[in-house]
Amino acid sequence: MNTSNTNQAPYKSGYVAVIGRPNVGKSTLINQILQQKLSIVSHKPQTTRHQILAIHSTPNAQIVFIDTPGIHNQKGTALNKHLNQTAQSSSHGVDAVLFLVEALKWTDEDLRAAKVMAQSSAKKILVVNKVDKVKDKQQMIPFVEKIMGEFQLDGVHYISALKNKHIDPLLRAIHQLLPEGPPIFDEDQVSDRSTRFFITELIREQLMERFHQELPYSVTVNIEAYEVKGNMHHIHANIWVERNNQKRIIIGSKGEAIKQIGINARREIEQFIEQKVNLKLWVKVKSSWTDDIRAIESLGYTDEFKD
Repeated sequence: MNTSNTNQAPYKSGYVAVIGRPNVGKSTLINQILQQKLSIVSHKPQTTRHQILAIHSTPNAQIVFIDTPGIHNQKGTALNKHLNQTAQSSSHGVDAVLFLVEALKWTDEDLRAAKVMAQSSAKKILVVNKVDKVKDKQQMIPFVEKIMGEFQLDGVHYISALKNKHIDPLLRAIHQLLPEGPPIFDEDQVSDRSTRFFITELIREQLMERFHQELPYSVTVNIEAYEVKGNMHHIHANIWVERNNQKRIIIGSKGEAIKQIGINARREIEQFIEQKVNLKLWVKVKSSWTDDIRAIESLGYTDEFKD
């Protein structure tokens, strides 16, 4: 990419951390900006478990968003501690921080996320999401003034990530905060993660959608084998749970549930890789894996900038 043309504005690039409590819309916002599903989304908190780089390239800038797990107050398991540590580390060494909140809603988890955001030396933008749900927009004035008064923020933007409203002005504001510099990644690259990683996430998304009430957070997925023959991708994946009764739930009566999960996941994977997929799923039990550091590491919850 040629960045030396004196007739054009200088090229800019940098890292932007996206911070907020669970289910505030961080992944939805990033998916809208990239115009493709990069981070899985569900109504269940802690859907995002890994730090994902989402790369948005334009002719005059490259913004590398860091999508993180929601900062939450749940304690106890090693997995919960890992998720919070991953989110907290994302605000260090970045050029800007987006602090997402939901319009007119403030919780203890928002406060915890705000304190993490405040520790960053980067420029900070308050992003008020889900404003489409507020009929009387005047109500947001004291809500925002209180946050801006308590924390040092450099600006505020009102958006609806789900409905893709008012995101362009936010992108222009981010661009103003970035330093001049060449692209950090290839302009056709959209993430630092591998295809295998996104396939496991798409399978986990289907599990979250179907079993969001029956199962807690003790489900994860890893790929055991991946082979490409011609235009067919043969994928063998393991679904890990903590107890036998969870395994029975996922398999379902006569295998109906796991069969439907496979059908839905295969469709999403084929759309993602634009190739035919032969997907085989197995459900396995690893007792108390969410509270076992070695088990967490073996299932991929380490080295957040790698896959």
